[in-house]
Amino acid sequence: MFNRVLACLSVFGVLHSVIHGESDSSDHTHEHAFLGEYATNVLNMKPDELEDMLYWLVEQRIDHNNDMKINIDELKHWMQHIYHHDLENDIMHAFFECNKKKDHDITFKEYRACLARKPDTPTPSQKSEDRLVARWRLADQDGDNRLSLSEFGAFYAPDEAHNQHMHGLLVDEYIDDRDTDGDFHLTFEEYTSQSVDKRDLNSGDDWELSLNERFAKIDEDKDGKLSHPEIEHHLFPSLFDHDPADDEAIHIMDETDDDKDGKISHYEMMKHLRVFVGSQVLQQGKLLLRSRDEL
Repeated sequence: MFNRVLACLSVFGVLHSVIHGESDSSDHTHEHAFLGEYATNVLNMKPDELEDMLYWLVEQRIDHNNDMKINIDELKHWMQHIYHHDLENDIMHAFFECNKKKDHDITFKEYRACLARKPDTPTPSQKSEDRLVARWRLADQDGDNRLSLSEFGAFYAPDEAHNQHMHGLLVDEYIDDRDTDGDFHLTFEEYTSQSVDKRDLNSGDDWELSLNERFAKIDEDKDGKLSHPEIEHHLFPSLFDHDPADDEAIHIMDETDDDKDGKISHYEMMKHLRVFVGSQVLQQGKLLLRSRDEL
């Protein structure tokens, strides 16, 4: 259940991936990203039922100007809804899974016991445990040694834009994992000492930049080192008019808008069905791709 958030946080060396023992197979562009809460409905659908469902989804939930096409603004709005809806559900599930008393908050002891009940949970290192405790304390804004649902949300998804009070700690962890000379700055060599994670990049052209160009872009004052504010600015573009859900919308538009008119038609959606429902669904016998020549 924790996979979605763990993948988003992997670049920071987040402790959950160690303590929860989850795989890193999830991605921001994970399958069913477009379908969101409707993903479970498609598993046993026949091809014509799937097409009808997608048609309904566009007509009723996504297409605001009633032209039966999806423009980039409509797509961004939908992906933002999917992203935040899924994340809120994950947070609530994790909170109440660990909150056996079913009251309004949980202690760190209850949370650790919840993790211990998970099968194949590895023993965390002392460094990982210390970081987990530090995050818990920072999320506990009223200092009562317990986390309410909203505080637990900050602990669970500290990289979200509205959890800005958690970001400094994440940047501290990011630097600590790479800073070999202890000056709390990152040289180019330190920055590239670990493999660059997807979450370590902004969207679009950044993927095409070389490591040198990427470093130079982050190094805003051009002093040859990356400071804490520069890294925070780079790792949290949501604070600077950027929403990670927009990246998924742009990716979907780029992949499916064949005639480059800035809109996704029903024909384009059905032609690129894998982008919208995921290849795993289409590999099932009931959902083999039909020839688009029949459309």
